[in-house]
Amino acid sequence: MDHDILRIEEVEVIRSHHTGEIELRVHAIVGDMVQTAPAALYPPDIAEPAQYGPAHCMATVTVYLDDVQWEVAE
Repeated sequence: MDHDILRIEEVEVIRSHHTGEIELRVHAIVGDMVQTAPAALYPPDIAEPAQYGPAHCMATVTVYLDDVQWEVAE
């Protein structure tokens, strides 16, 4: 199952380490995360797999600043 990030809503710094890494909490809308309709198995002529839709999700990630390629945006 593919979980595409549809939209990032918020990014917050949780912790900044002196060792060149930073922990971020990311809130996003992610596709195919929650079941929206169960699988239909019977009768066989109308069988179909379960359906999934997007959901508001949160992840914590660590970014190693030595590996970041910064570019001037303005």
